[in-house]
Amino acid sequence: MDYVLAPSDVVWNKIDNPRVPGVGFAFSESVIDEDYTGVYSAQLGLIGPGGSSKPHRDPYNHAFYFVKGTGSVHIGQQTWDLEPGTIVKIPRGEVHGFENTGDEDLVFLVVYDPPYVAGSRFEKK
Repeated sequence: MDYVLAPSDVVWNKIDNPRVPGVGFAFSESVIDEDYTGVYSAQLGLIGPGGSSKPHRDPYNHAFYFVKGTGSVHIGQQTWDLEPGTIVKIPRGEVHGFENTGDEDLVFLVVYDPPYVAGSRFEKK
């Protein structure tokens, strides 16, 4: 098990899907998964400048912690601004979407409950 993951160790996997999650996305492989815990899992995510996701629902709870950049999140009919330090909780089944409103990457940590493990749907960035 790796105890420390430096930013230079992160391998970003590009996802440009006009449906879900959207355009300009990249995710890491799981950074916390069953080799550490079976209670939750976590990934790093990135939305490039101008990138966004269409409103969608997911079958699991997930929470986002924003590390870098600015953006907005839409949950149901409400919209909130995002900046570093913002935490967003999305309950399973809730319609939501994100957009990067800034000039730099919007970088975030996603925590999934129950655990979610990304498949091989990625293209290396």
